[in-house]
Amino acid sequence: MIGPEKFTIEFILHAYNTTIEQIKSSLAEFGDCLEVVDCKNSQEKGCNFKINISTEDPTLIFDVCSQFGRIRSVKVN
Repeated sequence: MIGPEKFTIEFILHAYNTTIEQIKSSLAEFGDCLEVVDCKNSQEKGCNFKINISTEDPTLIFDVCSQFGRIRSVKVN
């Protein structure tokens, strides 16, 4: 029997007043292979986080992350 389809998503989250730990704890239950990396950009206020995660429901991931800030540069496989 084949399980539910998994999507690998990669995107940049531009956020204010949050940490890698807060993002990880919010997303951990919704997917596997979670990676969150701080991508410093001195030209912008706030922080950019590069996020990679495998999930059955990309929409749920985007809904959670949109509470932290703005989602950019989305790739879904």
